[in-house]
Amino acid sequence: MEDAAEWLAAMDAGTASRQDFEAWRAGDPRRAVAFAQVVDACQQIDRLRAVHERAPAPPQRLNRRTLLRAGAIAGGTAVAGGFLAVSAAARDHAATAVGERRTLILDDGTRVEMNTDTRISWRIKDGARSIWLEAGEIALDVRAPAGTRPDLRLSANGTDFNLRGGLFNARLQPESLDLLVLSGQAEMEGGARKTVKAGTFAQVIGRNISVRPAEPVALDRAQSWKNGQLVFEGESLDFVVAEFNRYLTDKLLVADPKLSRIRLGGRFTTTDPKDLLAALRASFGVRAQRSESGAIMLTAS
Repeated sequence: MEDAAEWLAAMDAGTASRQDFEAWRAGDPRRAVAFAQVVDACQQIDRLRAVHERAPAPPQRLNRRTLLRAGAIAGGTAVAGGFLAVSAAARDHAATAVGERRTLILDDGTRVEMNTDTRISWRIKDGARSIWLEAGEIALDVRAPAGTRPDLRLSANGTDFNLRGGLFNARLQPESLDLLVLSGQAEMEGGARKTVKAGTFAQVIGRNISVRPAEPVALDRAQSWKNGQLVFEGESLDFVVAEFNRYLTDKLLVADPKLSRIRLGGRFTTTDPKDLLAALRASFGVRAQRSESGAIMLTAS
């Protein structure tokens, strides 16, 4: 546990290579288990910080190995707490709640627009700049001010991209990382070394990446969510509901499987599904009824 926390702290600070870490983790199955426990505990603590939206208290000036050793004796969560105290000064953090949008201007001038239910962290130090997408979706306006390296490193789900100055939209899906390059250029790090140019969409699943021209609707969606809108062009009702539910605390539920065959198009407000429900009622006879839990059940008339 102590070694796992040391590795996590070193990787977060940028002082350890992924190759060396993978070699250490592969050397013993217990190492992989310990590392997973430390990461999980850190993520839980980060989520609590995001909920309370409080700035972290300054870390105490303690010897790192002493702090981590004490945490290892106390258990995985305590180790993660020790790591969090070490790493709090290394990264800044921000999060949005469900249905919330937020705009940040980082110290290097990068503009970050955060969509619903999104978590990010970033570090700008010694001319290098990095941003981690931990959940959700962001739009980036990347600039290269004097005194910094031209690239901004975007990391998500084990994948790293170097972003040249331009406009980008990144979304972390359950199974993939989706990157849309509106202007500028992105280059994927690692063995693939794929270059993603302006007007191109890249999807990373595991170690595989596919790059293709972006469809007009994808370009439209990347702009529309920043204005509080969702755009559909003939997608299934299941897809429409899944997209809406990203923004809603009271979720939409398709109670009748036959409704999944419905195809829907239009532009709707993310914060209120009433226009969607009215369109479904008028065009397809779909009824909406709120359950005791607050969910909105969609059924055929």
